[in-house]
Amino acid sequence: MSLNIVAVYGSLRSGFDNHELLLNSQPIGKGWLTGYRMGNFGDFPGVIFTHEDNQRVRVEWYKVTDSTLEAMDRLEEYDPNAPDSSLFIRKKVQSPYGKGWIYVYNQPFHDVDVIEYGDWERAAIHPVVHREIPVV
Repeated sequence: MSLNIVAVYGSLRSGFDNHELLLNSQPIGKGWLTGYRMGNFGDFPGVIFTHEDNQRVRVEWYKVTDSTLEAMDRLEEYDPNAPDSSLFIRKKVQSPYGKGWIYVYNQPFHDVDVIEYGDWERAAIHPVVHREIPVV
């Protein structure tokens, strides 16, 4: 059985609705992932890669089995056979624990409330957002 390292930042984090999916997984750390921006989609967040050092998101790192990773794919509406039409895509990311995965929002990030401080837990308690202004 192989284990996969995964960063979670929203409803899969400890204390949130979908964390039960990770109950049999090994938590390995918490931290910040630089170069990502978080958007608020109401019931869940999404992140996009920005290449900007001043953008970051709060994550929890887990070691998960292949079957848990497949269940996460279903939850995130990621189809590895049809990534273009998936709501999220699973992208490789470097973690303090080795190479891992993160789910990145795969739809247009227009008219999305951006969570400036990149922490879904904090946003769920005290939402502080601004409207993303599209570049024309």
